[in-house]
Amino acid sequence: MGTVKDIKKNAYCDEVLGELAYMIQTIHDLREMLGTTYRKESKLFQEHDRHLTDLAEYLDWKLQILTTSCPFEWKGLGPDVESVVSVGPAEVIPGRDFSGGYLGG
Repeated sequence: MGTVKDIKKNAYCDEVLGELAYMIQTIHDLREMLGTTYRKESKLFQEHDRHLTDLAEYLDWKLQILTTSCPFEWKGLGPDVESVVSVGPAEVIPGRDFSGGYLGG
């Protein structure tokens, strides 16, 4: 059975997780709005997109730090919280393609 102090810690962790996850989702929504409003080739899009991406990554980093300091038995908000994943395009490296596989011998 948890104490009142444990319940308050869990409620605080739930609140931090919920609010920061909402902020990250809002930033991703702003990036989508930016993409539909301006051409992705435009200078304004590139400048704003870079800063919005930095903000979302920073908030995600802080969220990870804060939630690791929550009690061990804390489960998070559960299945109602969606995890947001944003993956950029693969980087194209000019030149020969080297694989990390077996090269013979």
